[in-house]
Amino acid sequence: MKGIGASPTDGDRYTVPVIKDPNTGAVVADSLAIAEYLDKTYPEKQIIPRGANALITTFEPTYCSVAYRKAAKYMLTKTLEILNDSSRENFIRTRLEMFGETRWEAMEENAQQQWEDWKKGLDEVDKWYQKSGGKWIMGDTFSFADMVVACRTIWWNAILDEEQLQELHSWNGGRWVRVLADVNAECGTDL
Repeated sequence: MKGIGASPTDGDRYTVPVIKDPNTGAVVADSLAIAEYLDKTYPEKQIIPRGANALITTFEPTYCSVAYRKAAKYMLTKTLEILNDSSRENFIRTRLEMFGETRWEAMEENAQQQWEDWKKGLDEVDKWYQKSGGKWIMGDTFSFADMVVACRTIWWNAILDEEQLQELHSWNGGRWVRVLADVNAECGTDL
């Protein structure tokens, strides 16, 4: 990332996503900053609707806190299972630091409770969608918020086993699979 001129996004840490726009040469890191850049540079299809900046800025941290904060250790444990060997040591070290733990086994404790807490969190987010009156979090208006939800679903699809995926996909009447499919259709992607 330093080689392409990206800036750190978390203190002195470099995190993804990062884009380098071939049309302008701009290098932008952090998903919200990327969304803002794309809206400004390519205004034909805004993903942060006019007047919604404050709401969109607070959506991702709020979503993460409500949807899966209590299950984060579980998700990281599942993520570790799919990492290649060269990434495992750094992943373990940085995640233990993040949670103030000294051993990985502490991350694996209370897995069933974390799974149940995750479902409860997604039940709350499902209520947001129900209140919206449309298929998107902002009703009939597609936004960055829906992309956040879809991206987390992509992560979960990568880390969960088949049985867990079937259960996740059944939660909230299939809401999370549907949001991902709708975002794919809106963006012309197949993630």
